[in-house]
Amino acid sequence: MEEKESKNLKKIAYYPGCSLKSTAVDFNVSIEKVLNLLGIEYEEIADWNCCGTTPASNISDELVATLSARNLLLADEMGLKEILCPCISCYNKLLKASYYINNNKGELKNLREEKKRDSILRALKEMGFDTEKDFSIKIYSIIEFLNLQKELIGKKYRELEGKRNKNSKGYSILNSLKPVCYYGCAMLRPEGVPKFDDIENPTSMEEILKMVDMECEDFQFKTECCGAILSLTNKDEVLRLSGEILDSAAMESGANSMIVFCQLCQQNLDLRQTQINKYNKKHFHMPIIFITQILGMALGLSP
Repeated sequence: MEEKESKNLKKIAYYPGCSLKSTAVDFNVSIEKVLNLLGIEYEEIADWNCCGTTPASNISDELVATLSARNLLLADEMGLKEILCPCISCYNKLLKASYYINNNKGELKNLREEKKRDSILRALKEMGFDTEKDFSIKIYSIIEFLNLQKELIGKKYRELEGKRNKNSKGYSILNSLKPVCYYGCAMLRPEGVPKFDDIENPTSMEEILKMVDMECEDFQFKTECCGAILSLTNKDEVLRLSGEILDSAAMESGANSMIVFCQLCQQNLDLRQTQINKYNKKHFHMPIIFITQILGMALGLSP
């Protein structure tokens, strides 16, 4: 497991992706507000495009890599070498694209990869990008990024000592929570992603939340899949898998809430909870909350 020290960035590129501008606006708002509270300067990538996600992957991996590579080079043209990408699907697509961009002149694993890289670079050159320069672009998931900012989060939290309004709604909500942290399957498992935490039993979220005095319950299903986009083709399987996750949290861990960082997991576990209850003959009433919403309230923002 890779060990990294906390760092304060001068400025970071921000790639929200499509869903954070549509179905997960609340996640996007909470991220931006927390970044502002922490004093982290960021700039949304100008004229960014969709990463291609799963539909484009079914047509061509090369198409997806080219779409994502364009976003990387847009950030590079802004003079920014580090990108924060909260959407896990986008994050994985950007990582794959960065593999080819950052190795635009070196040897890759095999001839097939080299041909793929050459095709991507040709397409980018046709778009007007300078593909001859050397690139070194780093992409962060939201948890990896927050994990690097733990000390800063703790410092900002301690600055509020004695200033918190204990009658505020946010304070009341935080003190009523008995949460578990749910990671899902896409942050650490895929090939090529940075292994900054244990794959089977990650603890980064718990460590981040300790900085704002929040303790989380142990949770056996923290890395199980919620069903992801199977909701489009096999909704019953999503209802079954998500039901098992909620059951583990409520029955085995005694939790009354769940903290997440993936908008698709949040949608499956929260928005579909009525359907989950009906399918599994359960009565879950568990809020599924983004970690940045928790941090925002802990740092003084209203819910």
